[in-house]
Amino acid sequence: MLPEAPGLERTAQKLGRLARRMRLGAEDVVLPEQGGNVSVSGRNAIFALFSPTTRRLTTVIWVAFFAVMFGFYFVNSWTPKLLVTAGMTESQGVVGGLMLTLGGTFGSLLFGVLSAKWAARKVLIAFTVLSSVLMVVFIAAVGILALAFVLGVLVGTLINGCVAGLYTLAPASYIPLSRGTGVGWAIGIGRFGAILAPLAAGTLLDASWTAGQLYLGVGVVVLVAAAALALLRSPGAGSQQPAPAEAAAQAAKAE
Repeated sequence: MLPEAPGLERTAQKLGRLARRMRLGAEDVVLPEQGGNVSVSGRNAIFALFSPTTRRLTTVIWVAFFAVMFGFYFVNSWTPKLLVTAGMTESQGVVGGLMLTLGGTFGSLLFGVLSAKWAARKVLIAFTVLSSVLMVVFIAAVGILALAFVLGVLVGTLINGCVAGLYTLAPASYIPLSRGTGVGWAIGIGRFGAILAPLAAGTLLDASWTAGQLYLGVGVVVLVAAAALALLRSPGAGSQQPAPAEAAAQAAKAE
């Protein structure tokens, strides 16, 4: 059972009574951490995200989600048209967009493989930095079709891996009581970036920005996510392990 699951306290008490009837000692039973009051909800739950111990974490996670989603939706929404603006034909621009999609199918898998060997935060920072750099190189390479298409696959892979990385890192960063609220709000903030990116790109394109300038600007935004993640320090470290065996004994006494 997840530590933040509703009714965890009642379930723990039932498990404790069952353990007593089965004549199991405290050393035989380890219950999940209850984390105190599991009924924190609504406004209090939101305020808890900005408590002294979590305000830095929340700010970093929100910035990272906004910046990554901004870059992800810009790349997937505007790449075909911007490739045409940069000098490709319409059919070549469509192929360039398909290369991004093709790369995206491998992004989550690659992140999973790498995060199994190294810390997820470090892998995610590497993905965001490389995404930022390759975006600029990608749009600058439109004159060399083969190279541009290969770079398109790489950009799609990396930016998709960034999204997968955030969905992996965010839940693990919050303590159980704040996890649902923290991740939910982070995803919501990311949606703002997803909505704003296509609108901002269209507005700047109408203002005579070139494709290279747009990709450079979005690359900087994605780089902000890397800087934010470098500051990430989770308050949940060490607090998400199962409760000690004594918790079973306490639950067994509760009626």
